[in-house]
Amino acid sequence: MSFTNFNDIARNSGQVVRIIHVATGKSVEFPAFIKNFEDNYQLGWGSEQIFGRNDPVKPYQSTSRVISIGFTVLSPDLQSAKKNMHDFSLLTKMVYPVYSEPLDGEGGSVGRTIKAPPLLRLSFVNFIQSADGMGQLLGCLEGLEFAPDMDPGVFVDGEQIFPKQFDISFRFTPQHETPLGWETNVSPTFLAESFPYGTQDPQASQLGNTSNENGSLESAADDRALS
Repeated sequence: MSFTNFNDIARNSGQVVRIIHVATGKSVEFPAFIKNFEDNYQLGWGSEQIFGRNDPVKPYQSTSRVISIGFTVLSPDLQSAKKNMHDFSLLTKMVYPVYSEPLDGEGGSVGRTIKAPPLLRLSFVNFIQSADGMGQLLGCLEGLEFAPDMDPGVFVDGEQIFPKQFDISFRFTPQHETPLGWETNVSPTFLAESFPYGTQDPQASQLGNTSNENGSLESAADDRALS
């Protein structure tokens, strides 16, 4: 598959990594040729040793989540290579905070204070989305890596070079905006049913399924996997 065809298919099917800088509203998106994806959940427990008890009491403290993602950005021509490098350059700017105006006037540097941290919103199909499944996931990056692949070559424009292919990878710590946990009234119900990947219990709903001639169930969902 050519670079051009891949980029078109990814965008047309919504398989792009979208990143929004919360403080400024600036945004970038990259067609998602995903190389690795990990979603890690860590539980925090306290430890209280009670006299006469062999095992410590473990009071629950928190559940945290870290998403690790790496993907390749492809450029079929010089124009798209420039666009991709511009978008990545903008992404690097998004990891810096927003400052106030300087006290010594325009162009100065005295008295600047941080007005907003570099919080981001991130989305990638149903793998990365808000807890309600309706938008981007709020959070912060724990670093950002840029790795140009020189094997396919580069485009040259004057004294500048633009890689035909480069990798982006980062770790993202979500800051969920809605409570996550169980509610037990009549029956146990999770407070955010779409969390984390927008899936539904197949036994609770057969919507979107049809039967073939042999009576087996086949999903009628649109298969958007890239091949």
